[in-house]
Amino acid sequence: MLSGDDREFISALAESVASMGGTRPLTDSALQRMGLHYRLLSKWNARLNLTRIVAPQEAARLHYAESIYGYHLIKATASMLDVGSGAGFPAVPMAIMDDGLNVTALESNQKKSIFLKEVKQQLALANLRVETGRIEDFACSGYAVIASRALDRAEKMYGDLLQRLSPGQILMLFCSDAMVETLSRELPPGIIIDRHAIPDSQSRVIALFNTVPARAG
Repeated sequence: MLSGDDREFISALAESVASMGGTRPLTDSALQRMGLHYRLLSKWNARLNLTRIVAPQEAARLHYAESIYGYHLIKATASMLDVGSGAGFPAVPMAIMDDGLNVTALESNQKKSIFLKEVKQQLALANLRVETGRIEDFACSGYAVIASRALDRAEKMYGDLLQRLSPGQILMLFCSDAMVETLSRELPPGIIIDRHAIPDSQSRVIALFNTVPARAG
């Protein structure tokens, strides 16, 4: 039985995705699975402090619809690493959107990692893998896309990630325009920024830091 918050969330999510444009409507299955993720998030949030944004309308737009909008920018890729996944954004919505996309959620906090494993089990997401650890100690060269929405010491961590990118990899950041400007001042050679303003947001963008693939021969 869906609660009032569940119904409000699902309705708000469908509306938010439609208002952003450039994305196809969500299937009933995707809406229901994201609704279940939202229910689990709301239940666990009181003791884990997964996110300060839990109201149905805000969560639908700022967490889920943003993640889905980002998915449509990288949907031709085969694998993605979500660094500092926390409550599962963008990892969980992206895994729901495409069962052919292999998604790894990397989370250093043990309790949040347990939450993500519960989400994987409850939503039956075979294409989602949960790893507990720090990005500094994690091998990330095999992923087509490395994504992040929120990290402590973000400027330093994002700068370090840029230095670690392999040829052909993409770093996908959900961040402020100001953060992109800061990072752009000390870019490693061979990186091009593809910036996408997030619809219905005044200052947030999705920035794709594209590395130039190595030449054959």
